[in-house]
Amino acid sequence: MRVNWKSLTSAFVGLAGILLMVPMDAQAMPSFARQTGMNCNSCHIGTDNVPNFTRTGRIFAMRGYVRPTVRERLRHDSDMVEDQPQYGGDYLALNWDDFFAARLISELIQGGKNTAGVKNDITSRPAARMAFFYTGPITDWLGLWTEIGYLGNNALNSVTAGNTGPTGLNFYAYDEYRLSTGMDIGPNSFIGMSIGNENPNVVTQWVFPAGLPDMWGNGQGGTGRAKEIMAISFHGFFADRYWAQVAFVTGDDNNNWSDGSNQYLAFAWNIFNTTRNDLWLALEIYRGKDSSTQMTQVKNSFICPGACPTGVTDSTLSITNTRGGTNGLIVGAPVVTVKDFNSYKLRVEHSVADRGPHSWIASAVLHGTKENHEDGGKLERTILGGYVRYFYQRTYGFYATVWKDLEYDYTTPAGVKRGTYRKIDYSITFLWNPAMNFSTHLVWTPRVQNRTFDDQKELYLGKGSSYSLGFEYNF
Repeated sequence: MRVNWKSLTSAFVGLAGILLMVPMDAQAMPSFARQTGMNCNSCHIGTDNVPNFTRTGRIFAMRGYVRPTVRERLRHDSDMVEDQPQYGGDYLALNWDDFFAARLISELIQGGKNTAGVKNDITSRPAARMAFFYTGPITDWLGLWTEIGYLGNNALNSVTAGNTGPTGLNFYAYDEYRLSTGMDIGPNSFIGMSIGNENPNVVTQWVFPAGLPDMWGNGQGGTGRAKEIMAISFHGFFADRYWAQVAFVTGDDNNNWSDGSNQYLAFAWNIFNTTRNDLWLALEIYRGKDSSTQMTQVKNSFICPGACPTGVTDSTLSITNTRGGTNGLIVGAPVVTVKDFNSYKLRVEHSVADRGPHSWIASAVLHGTKENHEDGGKLERTILGGYVRYFYQRTYGFYATVWKDLEYDYTTPAGVKRGTYRKIDYSITFLWNPAMNFSTHLVWTPRVQNRTFDDQKELYLGKGSSYSLGFEYNF
């Protein structure tokens, strides 16, 4: 990998410096608000379309959702409640609905142009996503995150010859879960462990903000048909400033420990350790022997053993490998099998909660990876991205993302190096939140494009754009 590390380091330090020059002062689940007695703004700076975290919210997730302590403690055998003895040992005093939450995302209008510049139909998705959550503390040291979602993008299309298209039917998708434990080892330190079906960076919530460079995700978190993995994490937060984590993950491509597994490491420094002014610097490493490539998508159809016959489509009755949230597909790229891979993320993230009427979060990520393929080829990619979300009086706001490949090269088994071509990606979303649990959004992506090899730029299409107006309601 020929990377000018001096230039990359300068770029990263420059982005960090920009964030540091910001004036400094010393997924919002309603179930968490009910359990802790804290409002949503205590843990989040906006939730639409995904949550951004204050220090309180991030450490709450790191602890496994067991601190702050729930407002009611465990009952014990024979405790008297309303003059009636309680039996059956320790159990939660909370009502079941204190653990239940739901999220509805509705897209009122969607439109734009495809990559060739042809105008798309203007559509509406009243139930773009409906997700149900049952989450919270099980004991004072054990917590659970569970999401079972009806996902609007799991709409079923008819494959009847001559009558293809939407049926109006959808199916439920089991999305994600994480069982976590946290134990204090001092007034400002704790250790923990978790098992779940997402990449281990979800423990720190560094899977967010969405839109930053990401080559690790497997589709969990609302995108529907995702390949499931098992992740086991061991982690700790020490002296109120230092985070360390090691995790082991089944194969991303086949959910198999035997044929190859992956490892995740993370180290972070929380510089100011205050909620009103929170700054993190972090290094994450992900490596292993089982991952699907970024260059191409391999489809597994539920109905067509080979190519579908004329007039039959399996677009919503199939699953394709998913690799991260930062598009890496290359037009005409060969289908390859990854032998092993090494990747990293360098991250700086700054958030300010309620400095007068102002709240914001700003992040910058440098993300690199190298894939070695079974046929002797390899892929090298480095991405730089930035993000900012700002709110005035927690009501009027916006967020913007931008990312660009600093390099993206494929080397064939014969040793021929092929670079790729794609312009910078960016988008902006305008927000209006009349209530903590209700928000409206207008998303505008000025450029929708594909990616080609440098020697095939005639295949590049970059005339697309998209917009979406909708709302989100949490209850």
